[in-house]
Amino acid sequence: MRTPLTATIAALAFPALALAQGPGGVANSGMGQGEARISARSDIRLSMESLPGTNGAQVSALGGRVGARMSALRTCYTDVLAQNPTVTGTLRMRVLLDAGTRPPRVEVDRDGTGHAPLVRCVSRTLAGLDATGLTRPTHAIVQLEMQNTAAAGVEASAERAQQAAAVPIEIDGDGNATSSGGTPDGHVRFRVVGRGREAAGAVTAGHRAIFSALPGLLDCRRRAGRRGGSSEGETRIAMTVRDGRAPTSRVTSNTLPGTTTARCLTRTLGAIAPTEGGSGSVTVIVTYAPAETIEDARPE
Repeated sequence: MRTPLTATIAALAFPALALAQGPGGVANSGMGQGEARISARSDIRLSMESLPGTNGAQVSALGGRVGARMSALRTCYTDVLAQNPTVTGTLRMRVLLDAGTRPPRVEVDRDGTGHAPLVRCVSRTLAGLDATGLTRPTHAIVQLEMQNTAAAGVEASAERAQQAAAVPIEIDGDGNATSSGGTPDGHVRFRVVGRGREAAGAVTAGHRAIFSALPGLLDCRRRAGRRGGSSEGETRIAMTVRDGRAPTSRVTSNTLPGTTTARCLTRTLGAIAPTEGGSGSVTVIVTYAPAETIEDARPE
């Protein structure tokens, strides 16, 4: 039976680690004697559990040696993130110190990352810890919870790309095509309209183009609503799309107020990257909801 242990490693810079201990050398955290938990936070959260035959003092001692290797463990993770920032998860490793063995034996208990090179790097790092003077046998689980802020951003970008790729097209009886979209909060909505039986491809490309411009259009709305002004309005755009090329856009009418709004719209539309889907001319109608919070109307 595995027993959690009550000792906390409170240092985040690991040249030296401190154990917060209560009577008997076990951390005073409200848990009973023989229970301990060791934790540290950065991109990697470290915790440890004892295996049968290993007490709290032994795991505390081993935890200090593992903590001294945190810099190398972080390097394992950051090297992986440089290639793939979506790698996250919990990795549980068995660290086994037995009589007659100098380096610890390291085994995978459970891999929640699904990334073999990361597991190999962590295994090598833990196998290289200094075990001099540690009681043998000492058997424990080292758990590493690996998270990074980039993963959420990559996931959100992938979701936005998927949304942009899956363009909802409606075709009327005359073959005219329409698509709609906008921001999740509804502050900016848009409709792309193409006329004629060959308009579906152009509407698809126009939808993707204006979808990619939503962050800039949100900024234009914010500018219009600053200093108590209204952020409600409508912009109509004549857009020409060419498959694989950046679209050309012209604002034909605009009721979004503000002295800098026109420049903001011109800059946003001019920055749209090349799109795919089809070629042709479409009309884009963008609508902006009124400001609902002070944050929407804050000064620059």
